[in-house]
Parts: sequence; structure tokens; C-alpha cells
Amino acid sequence: MKPFAPPLARLIPATAFAALVAACAAPPVGLGIELPALTAPAVTGDRAMSATVVEPVVAMETVITAAPEFSGGSRTPRRGVVTAGDIDDGLNLAAFQRYVAGAASRLDMPQVNLGNPVLARITGPDGQPAPGVRITLRRPGATDPFYDGYSGVDGMVTVFPAVLGAGRLSEVELRAFSDGNGPEVVQRLTTGTRTLIHLPEPGDWNPDFLDLVFVLDTTGSMGDELAWLTREMRGIVGTAARAAPGVDIRYGLIVYRDQGDDYVVQNYGFTPSQATMVNWLRGQSAGGGGDYPEAAADALRAGAALDWRRGKGERLMIHIADAPPHSPDARAYLDAARLAALTGVQVYGLGASGVADEAEFLMRQAAAITNGRYMFLTDDSGVGNAHAEPAIACYRVTALTGLLTRVLQSELSGHRVEATGAQVIREVGSYAAGVCRQ
Repeated sequence: MKPFAPPLARLIPATAFAALVAACAAPPVGLGIELPALTAPAVTGDRAMSATVVEPVVAMETVITAAPEFSGGSRTPRRGVVTAGDIDDGLNLAAFQRYVAGAASRLDMPQVNLGNPVLARITGPDGQPAPGVRITLRRPGATDPFYDGYSGVDGMVTVFPAVLGAGRLSEVELRAFSDGNGPEVVQRLTTGTRTLIHLPEPGDWNPDFLDLVFVLDTTGSMGDELAWLTREMRGIVGTAARAAPGVDIRYGLIVYRDQGDDYVVQNYGFTPSQATMVNWLRGQSAGGGGDYPEAAADALRAGAALDWRRGKGERLMIHIADAPPHSPDARAYLDAARLAALTGVQVYGLGASGVADEAEFLMRQAAAITNGRYMFLTDDSGVGNAHAEPAIACYRVTALTGLLTRVLQSELSGHRVEATGAQVIREVGSYAAGVCRQ
């Protein structure tokens, strides 16, 4: 592996995370499947998406509008200043498969098996997207399913059987249940091709609970993030309660540093108490680290192994970091992400200024196989040091707070929410509702 670049100073206001605790729909999947060894599969992703998806290379800027205001002489940026973009690799799967295959060889790092994905979109009788429909997947003729979950935002279903231990299947049987009793649709699908499935009745996505966990790097370079998150925690959990009325909310915290520090991982588990979560954060301090890689694999594994609730609810793990795991632990990091996928937990990564190629590569895989997104800071705010340009074909730059708010609105409502024209600071490539087009 090539040497890691030294971390850069990062400035991310914790207020940007306030909307992030609102809700995230996480489809539960079947448990009890033995995790297979990681492989380097042949790439067959061209069948996975339309030919309009381009290769994951950085495109030219096409839109530039006014940048957000700054905070004068203050050391910390005013709320709403820090800018970010994101990529939903599940909507750009063929390009993502090509990126993973190329980066794995170039970086000499492991990859998950993305071959033969199950791709479907569930709609109601009116042709409108049907999020929150319970589905199962099984090998044709098998008695038990290898996947039991729900259709996601806009009714999308993206599942990687090989990641879940079911192997590379050419066909699967999908069963859809709109009322939880008998299946309304039983259909055999060819993997690698998005299939449209119509239900006689629309689905109804009303999650019963929200389990929200922050996995936070607390090494010395993360002091600003920790201070801001601690200061704003009451507002964050208050926003969650107002945005998801009637939903039973639990909060979780995992903090980590590295081998040789005061601690490697501290796991606080879950609490239903806002005050307890705030006190956990207040008890933290940033320190240790030293070299670039940290104990990210240990922390993600601890998060995936928490006692997440089952059933029709939302499970979200937010990994905030500026560095990858140590190279010998890269495989363990991906194994932890697969455990999260098996438990129905979505992983959302937020890469700060110090994130280099290795961290992007691992964090994007973790997000993709769990139906999350990869988010990253940009230089548009003028705050902090330079941010690495991600290896993606298109994205929109907006305020980080706005991006996180839209992500949560999408997951909670079941329908993708996009930035308005006035919110877009800059556009790279040709972007259409999360899909990169030529």
C-alpha cells in the first residue's frame, strides 16, 4: 500500500449534524448467515445500471453560484457555512463497480463481492414508488430466505447476495408483502438488471422506532468536531424528536482512538435519554492518534454488534472520521460493514479534510453495501485546509447542514429530496436526482 498522507486540519460544525438525527429508513435483513471470505470478483456491473452512468472520474464544473457567508474573524465558521457533497453509489452501481475494481488493484486493498446484485423497484397500482414494502429474497426453490427487509427510498431494492453469504446467484425469487400476511407478488428476477415490480396495493412506510448511533474518531485531530457535537447535542436530539413524532428513539455512542492510546474503543451502548447522550459526549476529550490510520475497524465492528432493534424501524450508524483503519485491518472494516448489512443497519460515512484515497475506498464500500451514502467536505466554504476531490463523476455542492437534512428527509419520507436551485453552490458533471449522466 502506498504511504498514507498526513491528516489535514478539519473544521466541521456539530450543528451540521442536527438534522441527521431525524430518521433514516434501514431495511432489516435476515440474520444467521455465515460471512464469506472477501474476494476480488470479476466485474460485471455494466448490466447493473443504464449506459447513461459514466465512469467515476472527476468531471468539469458546470454550475457556480454564490458561496455561503463566513463568520468574519471568528476561528470557527458560522452555522451553515461548511460545504459538502455526496454520492449514492447504489444509484450509480456500474460506475461504482468499476471504481472499486480499479482502486482495489491500485491501492492494494480488499474489496467486497459486488457481483450479481439483486436490483428492483417496487411501485403501487398507480405506478408511484412504494417505499417500506416488506420483501424477502431466496434462491429459487429454497425454503428459507437469505434476505428479509423493506424497499427503500423511492421503492428501490439493492441487495448483494454474495455480501450476505448467499453466493453469486443468477436468479432469485422475490416475494413482496404489502400487509404483512401473505405475499402479494412472487416473482423470479435475473440478477444484475433493475426490475420493475407492481403491487396491487401501495406500501405504507411508518417506522415504529429509530436507533441512531454515532461512531466518532476522538483522536487529537478531531477536537473541533467533538467540541461542536457536544455543545449542540441537545439541539440535535430535539430536532430528532420533533421530526419523528411518535417514533421511539434510542441513541448510541461509540468513540475510538488507536492502539497505544488511553483507549482503543469505548462503547456506551444505547440509551433512550437525551440527557444521558449529552453527558456521554461531555465526558469525551480529543487526544492520542499520532500516525494517520486509526482504530476505525474496531469501532465499526462494535457499532455493528450493538443490540439493534428488529422489525419495521430505522437503524442508522453515522461514522465521522478523517482517517482509514490500519492497512492490516482493512478487511476487518469491510467485514464489520457486512455485519451491519446483515443486521439491517445503514452506514453513512462523513469524510473530513484528512480523508485520502484509502479512506474513501473503504467508506464508500461500507455505505454502498448497507444502502447508505458517502458524504465529503469541499473547499467551497474557504474554511480549513484543502479537501481531497473524490473519485466520482458528478455531485452537487451545498451547505453540509442542508445535505444532511435532505438525506434524513429522504429516508424518513421514503422519497428522495433534492436541493433547490438556490441551495446549489456548484455542480460537477451531469447530475440528475443522484444519478450521473453523460
